[in-house]
Amino acid sequence: MSVLRVCNNLTKMATRPFAERGLWETLRSIRISSQARGRERREGFDRRFGTDTDRRLSLKSLLARGDDVVPLWRYFGTLERPFRRALEALGVIEEDHVFVDLGCGKGRALLMASERPFRRIVGVELSPALLETARRNVDLYTSPTQRCTSFELVNIDAANWEPPLENLVLYMFQPFPRDVMQRMLDNVERSLHACPRRVTVAYYNPIFGDLFWRSPTFRLRASGEPEQQGEFRWEIYESAA
Repeated sequence: MSVLRVCNNLTKMATRPFAERGLWETLRSIRISSQARGRERREGFDRRFGTDTDRRLSLKSLLARGDDVVPLWRYFGTLERPFRRALEALGVIEEDHVFVDLGCGKGRALLMASERPFRRIVGVELSPALLETARRNVDLYTSPTQRCTSFELVNIDAANWEPPLENLVLYMFQPFPRDVMQRMLDNVERSLHACPRRVTVAYYNPIFGDLFWRSPTFRLRASGEPEQQGEFRWEIYESAA
């Protein structure tokens, strides 16, 4: 990666959150993110399973791996408690559903989702370095409660991702900027119009939830407020088809 591109990406990292979310929402997210880091350590997910879903990958380590992608959002794994609450709100999930984590990072949500009997579990991630770590975590993870062992990890920009023609549960935790979210949603809507089926979206920290509120394709089905420090709000949308 060129020095110029690194500088440009760092500038985007600093300015894009303010432009898209505003000062107070950005400061709030930083505060809650810091609290979430403490929660991660207390929950001890990685200690229990021998995985690496917590430790951050720095810009230096991404460049050292030859990664030409610098994430525009800070990475930290999904907390267990709010994730399980959101999945419980989905109700009974039939075994013909595919779980997709858009912006899967190191794959913690993929591992937690494997406790449900999904047909398979898909991780979509732009950063090759993060996806490499997710692959290792999938290989390392074993749990007596695991019910799905079919994983597929895809290195692609979510804006260019084509949804499988199956019933889907799409999970997102503040994964990418607003323009990427809009393009991803447009792709999902086009796919649904061409092939009607059930698509449910579980959106954790829905800072761009208004895109789904205005969508003629999705409707809000459930939501939950944070119960402890370090947690965010979550919302669940389902396709009207």
